Amino acid sequence: MTHPIRVLICGAGSSAHVLAAVLSSRPEAEVRVLTLDATRAEVWQKSIDAAPVTIFERVERHGEKTLTAGPVMITSDPAQAARNSDIILFAIPAFLHRSYLTALKPFIEEGCTIIGLPGQSGFEFEVRSILGRKTDRVIVMNFDSLPWVCRTVEFGKYAQISGTKEMLAGAALGDFSSARLREPLASLQFLLGERPKLAVSGHLLGITLRSPNGCSHPPIIYGRWKDWGGEPLERPPLFYRDIDEATAALLEQISSEVIATRRRLMEEYPGTDLSQVIPMYDWDMSCYGPDIEDKTNLLTALRTNAGYAHIEHPMTQTPDGRFVPDFRHRFLMEDVPFGLVVVRSIAEIAGVPTPGMDEEKMGKQYLVNSRLTGRDIGETRCAFRYGFTTPEDILGYEPLLTAAPGK
Repeated sequence: MTHPIRVLICGAGSSAHVLAAVLSSRPEAEVRVLTLDATRAEVWQKSIDAAPVTIFERVERHGEKTLTAGPVMITSDPAQAARNSDIILFAIPAFLHRSYLTALKPFIEEGCTIIGLPGQSGFEFEVRSILGRKTDRVIVMNFDSLPWVCRTVEFGKYAQISGTKEMLAGAALGDFSSARLREPLASLQFLLGERPKLAVSGHLLGITLRSPNGCSHPPIIYGRWKDWGGEPLERPPLFYRDIDEATAALLEQISSEVIATRRRLMEEYPGTDLSQVIPMYDWDMSCYGPDIEDKTNLLTALRTNAGYAHIEHPMTQTPDGRFVPDFRHRFLMEDVPFGLVVVRSIAEIAGVPTPGMDEEKMGKQYLVNSRLTGRDIGETRCAFRYGFTTPEDILGYEPLLTAAPGK
């Protein structure tokens, strides 16, 4: 290789911190971070000029190891960030994708690989909407989740990994023979390390339907708080460990509706590979198998996943030190409009009933008479927002893997 792997990370949150540290620790990588918030860019750059970001990682429940970042450039200038980039990683909330894609559009070079990590449901819809014909000259990948369960301990200085997934499923669109990197997927796998294993196959719509966050976070919040009377709690409940049987049953129902949608589309369009779309229980096993103590069913898997052990419901603290649910948290504000609503729109197009998904409420008008025609649809990545109304519309972007995506 004549030059380092040039990677641009979009974002300044916990995932961007961890990605920047992990990738820059490889001498083969040249890492840049773009945040459109100039103040955050300046603060982070000053921080790492003084000392590189340090990552604390829990290792198989038996201790902790540390990783120190290599050189990283932090900027708020899209032109400087995107120049000669081989890979652009989106590690930001989905509602920011449009602004970052718009800012980067003039500077994205032919053959660049644009990756949602995760891109959330409908990522490819947004990329095509913003980049237009330029999409045909780049590679687009989307993965179903982050590589880790992680959080920022101190902005610009410390982050923590509490769990590493075993695998991530992804799909790709584009002509790999024209990619700036000979094997962009293999390059990303090399930079991330052995885990998680990146598995790219099938149609991008499969990752939109797979949507582990959109199909789990909102129902868990709904199950916990649907009968809440408004009384503050003494402590935040645990998000997964305190899940009850009724909520687990709702998750199973939504998972079944997603699988029914996959089945319907693959039956009607046999050339379409949506095999990445698997039941929710199988997803947990594939990502966290070694961390799960009781693999009996979805309920026990969620309750006994060591990677989930300390995750609490999103809460805000009252003046007297007690806690009330935070219904403005990303588990709702992102995972409904950029997850569950998108999946629900695909199911509607496929003609699959979704009573489980339709139980979710968020103070928004999405459904009218069991159809996604509500006034707030424009805030989502629902397929209808892009003018997609038929299976042919949503399946219109077949992967064009004219060269192997990498091993």
